Order: sequence, then structure tokens, then C-alpha cells
Amino acid sequence: MFVLTAEYGSGHVIAAKGIADALNHLGHRFLSLDVVKAGGLIEKVSSWAFELMMRRGHLAWRMFYYNPIPSSKPARMLYRFVFKDKFMEPLREFEPDVIISTHFLTSLIALIYKTKRPDMGVFTVITDLVAHPLWVWEGTDGYFVGIKDTSDDLKRYGVDEDNIFITGIPLRRDFWKPIDKIYARKHLKYPPNDKIILLSAGSYDSVPIEPIVRGLKGEDVFVVILAGKKREAYEKYNRLLQEIGLKGIVYPFVDFVPIIMCASDIFITKAGGVSVAESLAVGLPMIFIRSMPGQEEGNAKVIEKYKAGINAQTPESALNHLKSILKDPNLLKELQKNAKTLGKPSSSLNIVHIISNKFGKPM
Repeated sequence: MFVLTAEYGSGHVIAAKGIADALNHLGHRFLSLDVVKAGGLIEKVSSWAFELMMRRGHLAWRMFYYNPIPSSKPARMLYRFVFKDKFMEPLREFEPDVIISTHFLTSLIALIYKTKRPDMGVFTVITDLVAHPLWVWEGTDGYFVGIKDTSDDLKRYGVDEDNIFITGIPLRRDFWKPIDKIYARKHLKYPPNDKIILLSAGSYDSVPIEPIVRGLKGEDVFVVILAGKKREAYEKYNRLLQEIGLKGIVYPFVDFVPIIMCASDIFITKAGGVSVAESLAVGLPMIFIRSMPGQEEGNAKVIEKYKAGINAQTPESALNHLKSILKDPNLLKELQKNAKTLGKPSSSLNIVHIISNKFGKPM
């Protein structure tokens, strides 16, 4: 088994980690490869450009995402030409029976390799709740999706329903068995009975949560702020809590977010696909702000459709929705129940089991 991913944003890599956790847990032999880290100038520059668009170039990304040219036949021929000889050596050395891909370009790389090994399987994991046409490549043996809406997208693009599996987006081991909220709060030393509001500023403080935090001044809540990778953001939000006298805690980039999510009542964030799937797995409803055009906008609309969150878009709207929810315990309970219903904590394990059954033998 070979897991191929690409660090265009963090979601594809985190989904690949979920698959790797399942493979380890079930005792399968595998290798993982991030083609951005292992690649050359093209991969690194394109990854940098994507990160820049995520933070500051939403208009440019919107023009790409909704433009039919990038998924056209000539464009696909260009992608094949660029990647025709890339990353073949580690695949030839390992000789996998199956490749699992968590990015549309790594699916193409897997299929190029498959031309030399037609007996092997190529499976694509779609890491959002909506699917762009570029996820679909002829010769793919199966697609794993988070929800029926994603399946419907693929069917519109001509994918056979028998090759689509609604498993959920793969999750890391820490999300497979969500932790009890009472235990999580005790472990983290959070107030046991307060409403706990989780807010994410994004990795680079690109999500505008400051107006929301300021708007909670005087509210009887406990806020938890994920400040991301920038030291300046961590210090800024600590000063802000002291300035307005709001109970809470600020974290820099940390690796124990799963237990923080289990302890929280509602999550204010942008609508990244893996982040959404993690929230659903622990029954944590979301209020979305500043989601990226395209896939994140689509994720937010899907979650709002199933009443597991609210697509507020702006900080001002998010604050108004949050205050309404805080005044209505029944609404909060309904949102939490709907999120839990959509959640699929066992997604990673189910993906590996399905692939094993499809090939008729354990791997």
C-alpha cells in the first residue's frame, strides 16, 4: 500500500495521516509520500502560491476554481506531460498493490504509474464535502467521499455509483473515539459548566476572529483561541483577553486539538474540509467566517443545509448568530445533535476495510 499526498494546504496531508493511522492500526505494510516535500521547484512554488491565495488571494482562487479551463481536456494533457516522469522511482521500488491518493494531482501520478501496472488499484480520497471536476480521472478504481452531496457531484461528472463509497473524510486516530466532554474539560482545566467557545485564527492569523472576541465582552462564556503558528498572533490574543476581561485561554500551534474540540460547545472557523470532518466526528457545530471560495464555500453550504452549522461569512454576522445560540440552549443542542449525526469517526478504518474487500484479500 502506498499513500500519496500533496501539501497544498494542510487538509490533504492530515487526511493522509488518518489513512496511515488506520494502516498502522490494522498492521498493513505501507509507505507515504508528500510530493510537495519530495518534489522540486514546480511543486514547492505551486504550494507557496496556493498558501498565498488562501490567505490573501481569494479572488484569484475563485477565478481558477470556477473556470472550466483547468479541468478541460487540453489542461489535463498538460498535467500528464508535467508529471509523466515524476515520483515513479519510489513507486517502482515499493511496487504497491494499491495507491491511495488524497489530492487530485497525486491521483494523476498514481494513474500514470498504473499504466505500467494495470493490475494494481488506485483510490482517491476527496478531502472536501464538494468535488471539483479535477478530482475525476479515468482509470480510478474507487472514490471515498464524506457525504452524499459529494457522491452526487461525482455522478454528475460521470463516475459510476458503484465506484463511490460514502465513508467520511479520513480522520486521525485521536478522533476515532471522541472523548467525553466532562473528562475533556477536567483534563484541560476548563470551567465544567460554562459555554465554551472555540475560535481558530488559522495557521497564519488570516481568519478575522478579533471582532467576535471583542463582541463577547461581558458574556458569561469561556473562550478558547487557537492562534496558529505566528508568535505575534498568540501574544495579540492574550493581550486582548486581558484587555476586555474575558475568561479564556490562548494556544499557539498545538497537537492536542482533538481533546480541545471535545471540550467545546461551538467552533468558529473557516470551512476547511478536514477541519469540518473532525468537528462533525465529535458533534461540534460550527459558525463559518472567511471561508475560501470554491471548496470551502461549498463545505459551509453543505453543513448549513444539514443544520449542523451556520455560514455566517463575516465576523459581525457570526457574532450575532453566536449570541442567538447562547440565548437558546435548545438551538445549540439541535446543532450539536445534527453535527454528531453527520460525523463519521471510523472513516479511516472503513476506507482500509473497503479496499481490502474490493481486492478480495487482506493487505
